[in-house]
Amino acid sequence: MPRFLSQLVTLASLGLAGMAHAGDPAQDLPARKQTSLGLYLTAQDTPGFLAVTPDALFIDIRTPQEVDETGLAQGIDALLPIGLVNPEAPDGALVQNPDFLPGLQALATERGLTANSPIVLICRSGNRSAVASTMLAQIGFQTVYTVTDGYLGDRGASGLRDVNGWRNARLPWQDRDASSCAPDHLGGQCP
Repeated sequence: MPRFLSQLVTLASLGLAGMAHAGDPAQDLPARKQTSLGLYLTAQDTPGFLAVTPDALFIDIRTPQEVDETGLAQGIDALLPIGLVNPEAPDGALVQNPDFLPGLQALATERGLTANSPIVLICRSGNRSAVASTMLAQIGFQTVYTVTDGYLGDRGASGLRDVNGWRNARLPWQDRDASSCAPDHLGGQCP
């Protein structure tokens, strides 16, 4: 079955057919959340997708500090930050994690993943996961989904992250210390 039809069948089986409508599937997403692959899930839809796609790899790409402060979505296979807090920056700015792509490739090899194996990325609000999805596409991964509203969600009118996202959808999560996941160079696997 062609890849597009296979994805459409999967989405329809989850009741997500609306996400696979004709035209641009990213039409409601801000440009910063769009990816070169155009594969999107909301936090609310992710558990159902993972249930019918048991071979999917679910990766949290937030910093260890974020995980320590806010917890980890249930079902995460690995913590593999795309960025790291720059200790020299007064505002806590992030710098690119040089171990991100090698760590992901090592994890993919260890798990026997192919370029077509499904990967689901989640970050705080969907921006970094979109960037990471495009990075993975550039090195050959073809089925990388981004969770468009992330773990904490988008900011509402109040300035708080209370609009959407994994935690706001009251999806299962666990209070985890990021150190319980393996170091980046080992693929960041979480037990």
